[in-house]
Amino acid sequence: MTFLSEPRSDVARGAVSASARFEPILLALLATIFVTLVGLRGSEATGIANSDDLMRLVEVRDLLAGQSWFDLHQYRLGLEGGTLMHWSRLVDAPIASIVMALTALTGDAALAEAAAKIIWPALTLLFAMAALMTACARTANAAARLPVAVVGAIALWTTGAFGPGALDHHNIQIALSLWLLVCLLPGSRPVHAHGFAGLVSVLMIAIGMEVMPYVALAGLYVTLRFALGFSRAAELRAFGGAIAGSALAVFLATVAPANWGYDACDAFSSFHLVVGGMAGLGLVAASFARGAAARFGALAALGVAVAGIVVLAFPHCLANPLAGLDPRLKTFWLEGVIETRSLADLWAEDPFQIVGLYGMALCAFAVSALSLWRGGPLRRGHAVAFLSFLAMAIAVTAWQQRGFIFAAAFAILPLGFWIVGLRATMPARRGLSDSLRLAAVWAVSLNLVWWMAGAQAASLFASAPTLQQQAASVSARDYCYTADLYAPLAAEPAGVVVGATDIGAMILLHTRHRAVAGPYHRDTAGNLLLIDAMLSEPNMARAKLAAHGVTLIADCLNGADGFDFIAAAPHGLQAALRSGRPPDWLEPVPATVGEPLVLYRVRP
Repeated sequence: MTFLSEPRSDVARGAVSASARFEPILLALLATIFVTLVGLRGSEATGIANSDDLMRLVEVRDLLAGQSWFDLHQYRLGLEGGTLMHWSRLVDAPIASIVMALTALTGDAALAEAAAKIIWPALTLLFAMAALMTACARTANAAARLPVAVVGAIALWTTGAFGPGALDHHNIQIALSLWLLVCLLPGSRPVHAHGFAGLVSVLMIAIGMEVMPYVALAGLYVTLRFALGFSRAAELRAFGGAIAGSALAVFLATVAPANWGYDACDAFSSFHLVVGGMAGLGLVAASFARGAAARFGALAALGVAVAGIVVLAFPHCLANPLAGLDPRLKTFWLEGVIETRSLADLWAEDPFQIVGLYGMALCAFAVSALSLWRGGPLRRGHAVAFLSFLAMAIAVTAWQQRGFIFAAAFAILPLGFWIVGLRATMPARRGLSDSLRLAAVWAVSLNLVWWMAGAQAASLFASAPTLQQQAASVSARDYCYTADLYAPLAAEPAGVVVGATDIGAMILLHTRHRAVAGPYHRDTAGNLLLIDAMLSEPNMARAKLAAHGVTLIADCLNGADGFDFIAAAPHGLQAALRSGRPPDWLEPVPATVGEPLVLYRVRP
């Protein structure tokens, strides 16, 4: 749990009590149990399921059914031939291993999947808590363990990334990002820590590109510390060597030899191997520079060389992958995705959510800034690291609100250290004012308090429930997120289904059909077919669907995109489906009439 702490002599080790040795393990376990049990108490009857969690289970099933490790196609998503996904097998593999082991043990695959939905998030949370406990050990701040554990457990719970059923990659990315920060804090075993930070950086990129800002920041942070003389050459060498070696190992482990020459920007590929290998080896070479001028010169030359390679060989990877989306996809899909809202969008549409999304991180940022400026509860070296990562996470959150999960995670340590620092300055017998001050510090350090404050403000001043409140309180069945609604669809002969993007993963998970649409930017053609068909006059839509072999239409009556289609095309196919008089080339499936999900067979 604290393998990056300073080694102790046998005498010192013997002097440490058993409770002190096991305290970090116990705190991490208790935090994991707390978040898991709270999540298990939540009702499956409310709230909309995360499509990415569902799709991850689909990929795990395909892998266990014999799909090649190197084959990332989702053959039942999109048009004929399927969709090449950009998700990593590095997340599929441990989940599949849990399912496979439990299936062998129990003989019940469904039970094994249900257990994996609990075990995997719990394991990633335990990994995250281990990072926090290691931070206390590395920084010789053992007294902060309890505050860090409490603040951390509540903060990670409120991200929603560690509850039962969270199979998407966000939980492991949060855990890895915490390890990255922990390893870069000034503390014990700096060479080992920097080597581990290099490995973590590559794993983060291999799992998902949304963490690129934090990995880039880590590289800049390490190089500047070396250039300014705050760290040793051995630390830079360990960091760079680990990046180069890990990039090669991950590339060989996850990319098929036939695809070694293919460069993808949103999935680990030759682009990442070339840039990671060049940057890592360049840092190793720069570590031998002596003198400030030589260090700055070597690192500047490396920066220019890496930037030049990217601009000349991989210029397409500098663009936002969503910027080139068809305007129709932006209008009928991307603009409706809550997690992509910017700070400006929130201010205009849902200002009360800003309190919960930003409160904890801004508080931690203020504590770190004040400590750096005029001294305070945080050491200067720690404050610089906290400020850097918090500033980046807050900036990312301002661009897209989903960045808040990392902002909340990075806020845990500075706030936990703040609590214990304040407590240490108080007398043993605290007065009322001291107790109130400490209680206030605890309150502003808990993410739950910020979310409750935002919710209370919304209840007092908002004219309607916020989008977040609506999403959390709606009936899962009404929005087509319960398995029973898909039984009639599963009974139909295997075919091709046109349905709302939001239910694409449900179709794949609960039936044998191919789902044309899904909330994934690589399924551009399938999503455009859905949009074109639903906006077209029914007879024109029939021709478009027939051209792609569509055999079934699944209409989720409460799906948001359906209402958007009707508003944009009052005489289109979607409007005809909701009119009660569907076109004669569609045959309603009787068992679904009156249900939230209505099925239609497409007549030849």
